[in-house]
Amino acid sequence: MRCKNVPISGPFIIGKALQFVKALVYDEFRGSNEWLEKVKRRHVIMAKVIAGESKDVDDYDSENWIMETLSKILRNNYKPENIFNADETALFFQCLPQKTLTFKKEKCFGGKQSKARITVMLGANMTGHQKLKPLVIGKKQNSKMFQRRKIFGG
Repeated sequence: MRCKNVPISGPFIIGKALQFVKALVYDEFRGSNEWLEKVKRRHVIMAKVIAGESKDVDDYDSENWIMETLSKILRNNYKPENIFNADETALFFQCLPQKTLTFKKEKCFGGKQSKARITVMLGANMTGHQKLKPLVIGKKQNSKMFQRRKIFGG
């Protein structure tokens, strides 16, 4: 599987082991996480990131928003349970995992990831007690519908 750049996970290895055990008519094996950890240690197998990108959050912007914008909002006597945040995100529903189990010295290459996705909007209030029902928008086709806007004039 790894030679075809398909990610291999712990549950996948346990599932394959259970298939072999069933074929060998051996009923005592259960394929626990403890068993998997021992196999990984014995054969020097570790989880590695195949691909990914990261974008750090600017600490200054976050702190500035909390100190200035949020304090203006709270001065208007809004209760935290009445303040909501919503944002859109892409849901890549056909993507394979970004990590795989492989031998320590083996190089790790990934294949091309599926770009099939839908856009979903998620929201919750500031206390986290009220979560809005996810809004599924559908396929994104260069939509400018959710451009970032300054709502509170900051």
